[in-house]
Amino acid sequence: MRATCTKKYLQQASLLCEKIAGRNPTLPILNAVLISAKNKGLHFLSTNLEMALDISVPAKIKKEGKIAVPAKFFSSFISSISEDQNIEIEKINNNLILTTEKTTTTIKCYSINDFPLLPKIKENKSFEISIGDFVLGLKSVHCAVSVSEMKPEINSVFVHSQKKNLVFAATDSFRLAEKFVANGTNENFGFLIPQRSVVEILRIFEHQNGNLMIKLDDNNIILDSGSVRFTSRLVDGNFPDYKQIIPTEFTNTVTINKRDFSDNLKTAIMFCGKLNEVKIKMYKNEDFMEIQTNNPELGEHSVTIPAKAEGGDLSIVFNYRYLVDFLPAVNSDKLLFRFSGEGRPLMVSGLNETSFFYLIMPMKDL
Repeated sequence: MRATCTKKYLQQASLLCEKIAGRNPTLPILNAVLISAKNKGLHFLSTNLEMALDISVPAKIKKEGKIAVPAKFFSSFISSISEDQNIEIEKINNNLILTTEKTTTTIKCYSINDFPLLPKIKENKSFEISIGDFVLGLKSVHCAVSVSEMKPEINSVFVHSQKKNLVFAATDSFRLAEKFVANGTNENFGFLIPQRSVVEILRIFEHQNGNLMIKLDDNNIILDSGSVRFTSRLVDGNFPDYKQIIPTEFTNTVTINKRDFSDNLKTAIMFCGKLNEVKIKMYKNEDFMEIQTNNPELGEHSVTIPAKAEGGDLSIVFNYRYLVDFLPAVNSDKLLFRFSGEGRPLMVSGLNETSFFYLIMPMKDL
């Protein structure tokens, strides 16, 4: 194996693959990235047995071959090279030799025979979607995913087709987020992407352009942009039937400026108690929303925010984190709060925004 590649491409590929490589003392080979020189480029492959990432970058190939190099160490070394210059890489006696204009470095490597084979999926469904839309869907609902792995079906994002739209949904039992993006496919499908894989998909594809070809079987998903191919296991389970908990009748509606709400909430939460509780109050015939917080050790805070409000008196308590997390997913400058009564969920969206909503269960009023 012998090839020449720029630092830029080596660094981009190694940084992405390093995060996928496992940290498994019983299987040291999972700490490696498999570098293959073939055709007109270098291919970087890393896996932790649950996910795998295959990246191709342009390079001048002088001799084809493969080598399994320690992923984190290789990434750190390439990043430490001060200038964006051509680097020659060569395999000699299972060592990787890296040569620049002024340096020669030898990195001891693993046996390529120990590197695991990736599963071959029996493709059942496939569809194409823009990278931007798929990332937007995941990013919009990711905040609502359960962080506990005790229930894998909610420690994941549910993606399914509905009337030529792709629907993304997530819940942790205390809140629910749903996002629609146009897809145009007539295929009928639904699958659960585990939270860990969602984090990696966002990291890998967030700044890429173009389209994704998505291929599915019963157990795996492949996201292929051409130069980047990400594989993940899917969660085996059923996502909750959340449609039945979406309220259809509301006692109070409030339209409020997103920036005003966000800025005032940031100040108010400085006085939250140990349970992160924030009290929201509305009053009949008053055009404002009141936010109250109280901490026995620090003091208390109250603020009124101008709003267009309809409905009677209402006092309801929420975990402030749930009121903060959804804000980046709203594109509108105005928020629409729809309250379904004390002890019942709050539904939030952007004003006149139909592609996203966020549902929050209240806390008990203390």
